[in-house]
Amino acid sequence: MQVLTDWQLQFCEAHKLPKQYIIGCEKALAWLKHTISNQSKPICIAVSGCQGSGKSTLSAYFVAYLKSQGKLAESVSIDDFYHSTAKRQVLASRYSPLFLTRGAPGTHDIQRAIDVINDFKQSKPLVLPRFDKAADEPYPEDSWTSVTSPLDVLVFEGWCLGVPPQPHDLLKSSCNQFESQQDAERLYRSQVNDFLSKDYQMLFSLFDNLVFLNGQSFEYVYQWRLEQEQKLIASRGKGMGEQQVYEFIQSYQRLTEWGIETLPTICDLELILDKDRRFF
Repeated sequence: MQVLTDWQLQFCEAHKLPKQYIIGCEKALAWLKHTISNQSKPICIAVSGCQGSGKSTLSAYFVAYLKSQGKLAESVSIDDFYHSTAKRQVLASRYSPLFLTRGAPGTHDIQRAIDVINDFKQSKPLVLPRFDKAADEPYPEDSWTSVTSPLDVLVFEGWCLGVPPQPHDLLKSSCNQFESQQDAERLYRSQVNDFLSKDYQMLFSLFDNLVFLNGQSFEYVYQWRLEQEQKLIASRGKGMGEQQVYEFIQSYQRLTEWGIETLPTICDLELILDKDRRFF
């Protein structure tokens, strides 16, 4: 049986993970070691995957390994760049009421994300925003993560990272009840696709490497996302219930399934998960 190092044991304890998680990550860790082996400049590694697939945990594992090797590393999520409710209300008034709900391309401050990565690549000090999902608002700026020393690696994780825009023909038919009932005229999905095709692709072009956690099926997303909300409720007293989660994830389905179709040929490393989020 594999003997875990001190940093791996500490990681499992801090994240309340079984030791089997480390064994399952062997492929990912080997890839990371190879990726940074000849590092001569700051590297931005993107970790993409559907909701609840374990992006944050894998990103934290990468950062823990890098720090164990004396590297300066941090992680940030595209979720941390969500607009405030007030700004999403402006989007909702301009484009579609559906933009009031965070999640889809258009609901993030992509220019801020681009600025963060550009500053990182120029070895400048960084301020990484943080978003409070329980309150559905950004945390106060004085609680954001300030990074004063130049980083070697920035891990950037998020559910739609690297996903290309869809061909317009694919926007014609609804993918679920949410679209057929609330976006019958296709205004919302078309605008989401337009956002994805512009600023988001500019952001994605700044990633040096892309890791894709392939959850294989949107059917798994509901259970994984529900688990996340239950943890939020346990720790914060706030979170979505079962019906709220079901409704919330509907707006993610189109691009989640499109990512499952397209990202395996785009990414630098594909990690396939089973329904229990174990890597194949």
